[in-house]
Amino acid sequence: MDRLDIVEGALARAWGVYLLIHSGIDDNDPRRDSLQQFIRQRCDAGESDTESLAIEGLKFLKSLERRSEE
Repeated sequence: MDRLDIVEGALARAWGVYLLIHSGIDDNDPRRDSLQQFIRQRCDAGESDTESLAIEGLKFLKSLERRSEE
């Protein structure tokens, strides 16, 4: 699997789960772009497991929620 496939697969999985948990969020929400950038950075750092990237992506989105609550 090439890098683009890994990033897109992890992004689709993480964002899909996030949307299921948080109804009412638009598919084009700015958090999606932040998530994509985060996953790309992790992939560039050597992570190549799509599932691990998706899980890390969900954790990243949760951290964005915490920051916005502060």
